Amino acid sequence: MAKTTVTKATLPIVDIVRSKPKLTYLEIPKYRADVVIEVTTSGKLTKPKEVPSTAMNRLKDAADEVMLNYEKVIKEEAVRLDKKIGELMQQPTKKNLALVEQMIRESNMSIKNALASAEPAAQVAVEKKLKAEGQKDKLLKEARVKTTVKCTLGVIKIGASVAKLVATSGAEVSSYKTILVEVAKLGLEINQQMKNEEKLRKDLQKGLAAFLKLRESSVQQAIDRQGLSDIAGSLDFSKPMDAIKSALRSAQAAGDEVTKGQDLKSIAAKIMDFSVKKIKSGLADVEKARVAYREHTTKTRHRADKLGAGADKLMKAMRSNKTLKEGVKIGAKCMELKRAGTAMNKKLAEREAYLLEIQEVMKGNGLEIDDRTTIQKIKQLEKMTILSEGKGVLDAIKEIKGLVDNVSEAMA
Repeated sequence: MAKTTVTKATLPIVDIVRSKPKLTYLEIPKYRADVVIEVTTSGKLTKPKEVPSTAMNRLKDAADEVMLNYEKVIKEEAVRLDKKIGELMQQPTKKNLALVEQMIRESNMSIKNALASAEPAAQVAVEKKLKAEGQKDKLLKEARVKTTVKCTLGVIKIGASVAKLVATSGAEVSSYKTILVEVAKLGLEINQQMKNEEKLRKDLQKGLAAFLKLRESSVQQAIDRQGLSDIAGSLDFSKPMDAIKSALRSAQAAGDEVTKGQDLKSIAAKIMDFSVKKIKSGLADVEKARVAYREHTTKTRHRADKLGAGADKLMKAMRSNKTLKEGVKIGAKCMELKRAGTAMNKKLAEREAYLLEIQEVMKGNGLEIDDRTTIQKIKQLEKMTILSEGKGVLDAIKEIKGLVDNVSEAMA
């Protein structure tokens, strides 16, 4: 009767998935596996020696190669599943959460079924290796091997972040909508202010035109009262000081017949006194229009600043939620809104600068104003229209509102 010797070796695998993939939504548990290899050798006359540990180690290596394939299977399944969950969590609704849970159950069953084939696969691999060893070692030539694989199965679980995301998504969307309401309100205010801006600018232009006309007629009347119109000839009243000086030179040339014993300084004082008194009434009206336009411009600029702050706030809130694909779109639209607001602010700042210049040229009761220079500055205000930037602001707000509303409906 043949004598036999059984050599046993165990390959303990603490976790089949030795290198964990980077996952966002899933948690991979430990999958413990114990691979036991038993090699039975026989001899006709004497009991054979045990198989050397070095040979047994080579058999364990063959089994380990098989188990590495199962690591690959589990990792690929987990990565695929995590990606799919990421797509569903772009709209973290309770319905999508239920789909995620179903997918995880199916994946866990798939992994369990795969690991059920680990033992026969390891048996085949170890037998093949033993056969190769037997060609070199007489002891192993007729040896038999038994390989068992015992797996302690864990289950892939959904991460706590997913449940939290679903639980808080409604509150987050409510927060987005609160910010959006503020942004939209500012947009409507700016829209109304732009309408008012056009009227105020026209009032300023009309008031300034009336003032310039009053000033010309006042200087002309003052020169007429001194009896200098006939001798002065054609005067350019758009430059009042030049017109007065020209009239005085003509009076000086004409002599006592015209001046009637008055010195030129006295005549100049009378012309200036009459002109200034008449001009002052019109100056007050145009200054009132200028101040109203300036204050409106400043107020609009402050609204635009607040609008930019609101866009910043909304953009930050959306970017903090990395699961919402709309967050990227809304962030881009917020940047567009900020650019439009910045362009509007630039135009408004330029307008304020022109208004300060108009104030300067209106000093001295308006007698130092050059009509052509002042008119050019007023016309420049028309060229620096903020309507295009304002339209850009409103269009961006409208698109942002549509995107946020879509997110809100998805969360319902």
